Amino acid sequence: MEIMEIVRLVLSTYILFPFHFLFWGVVVLVYFQYRRVARIETQLFGRPRHNVMTQTLVSTVIGLAGGLLASALLVFFGISLLEIGIIFVWPVAILLLLIHPRYLCFAYAGGIVGAFAVLVNLLGEIWPALTEGFLAPVAGIHIPGLLALIGILHLTESFLIAVSGHYFPSPQYVKTDRGVVGGFSLQKFWPLPLVGLIALTVPQAAANAAVAAQMPDWWPLLPSATAPEMGKVLMYQLLPIVAGLGYGDLAISLTPREKSRRSAVNLGLYSLILMVAAFLAFHLPSVMIFAALFSPLGHEFLITAGNKKEFGSRPIYQAPAAGVKVMDLFPDAPAAAAGLRPLDVITAINGLWVNDSITFANLFRMSGTDIELEIKRDSEFLSIRFVQKGDPGIILVPDRYTRTVMEVKHTHFFTALSEKIRKIKARV
Repeated sequence: MEIMEIVRLVLSTYILFPFHFLFWGVVVLVYFQYRRVARIETQLFGRPRHNVMTQTLVSTVIGLAGGLLASALLVFFGISLLEIGIIFVWPVAILLLLIHPRYLCFAYAGGIVGAFAVLVNLLGEIWPALTEGFLAPVAGIHIPGLLALIGILHLTESFLIAVSGHYFPSPQYVKTDRGVVGGFSLQKFWPLPLVGLIALTVPQAAANAAVAAQMPDWWPLLPSATAPEMGKVLMYQLLPIVAGLGYGDLAISLTPREKSRRSAVNLGLYSLILMVAAFLAFHLPSVMIFAALFSPLGHEFLITAGNKKEFGSRPIYQAPAAGVKVMDLFPDAPAAAAGLRPLDVITAINGLWVNDSITFANLFRMSGTDIELEIKRDSEFLSIRFVQKGDPGIILVPDRYTRTVMEVKHTHFFTALSEKIRKIKARV
């Protein structure tokens, strides 16, 4: 029943989010992000692969579920948003964004702020004036609470990726060391309504007069670092806030579903380790610095190892030795309704051999409305018949005639930093 009291408190604030104007502001931003992806698809294939409004609606509904999970965890841990140094994390995040967009992440900014706060406290033991001057707010950051927040947000992201990371994959042609291959860009954006906590010191008399919920004796898991003065007590207040989460990945050697599942599992494990490290750091201050450094370094390892595995493995959307391979199909394509599937290899159209994408396009234009495709599916040969008018709606794996491609650059932090410094010097 104690857990149910926490759930009741979260739900009492959470049900108000549909009336929160900031929530709908984030939904609008999500819409424009999907519209940007749709423009890229139009440039490649003549029309967007997925409906923008549908993507926005699905992301909004799933984001509400993810926000409820994150809110319950934030309240469960008892993390006070006023104590975890958000005012310092945001400027660091913006600086990292200027170095490279992929570093706009609380794992990097929060970890840097947390590690710096640990260093300030260590030096403060030698020079007490350091933590009593302008660095006092940094020294007072509740570092375990900050790391727990980062872990909770990434655990929520792993949940969202597992549930919907493979939805609406965007076909892309990617330049790799193996040549130009097909892949799917997994771009997801979710509005994330959150119920947070702030810890306030209030007079004992005001606390006695207030209508407050009776929380369990073990709560909070990460108690506030604020010590109430004589005659005052600590009270927690629920605070509705709105955020947004984004996920970007590329599926080349795996299908979108397989890729998102692997990413979700890896990110979930990272999140759980970080949350455990935050809890240990609260009880064992000696591990604080290691917990803070794990936040950015562990996240960077996930990105680097994931990219290495994805680009080092054999692509599955690669042109076959004979015929053309299907990478994706528009939902309104008659060929899809007739049974054509991704990864099928089309060997002939109406009895005429297909050698490449140019031959495929020419034969489709000359074949009229009655189409018969001869295909190879795994080791089986099949024939598919359908009536076609206009655009076939078949997206092929790229071959030697593909001209519009995307090039992926794996940028490391110090490489990006030196490049940014070089550009600044060049301007000066």
